[in-house]
Amino acid sequence: MIIKNVVIPLETEYLQETARQYGISRTKLVQVVMEKVVRDELVSKILNNEVLIEQPQPRYRRFRKKNAA
Repeated sequence: MIIKNVVIPLETEYLQETARQYGISRTKLVQVVMEKVVRDELVSKILNNEVLIEQPQPRYRRFRKKNAA
């Protein structure tokens, strides 16, 4: 399966500087890095076997917990 057009916030200054050093676009830089992560199966090494997934916030106000304040 191919995942396309994923939008995530990234540090653009770092990416811009690094991409400029290699003479490629930021988009191409992110694509190359992600291809390497997938090809070398680096996700578990990067995350160090820790679960870093945040719980999704409920979409509807009535299901949200009320603040104690």
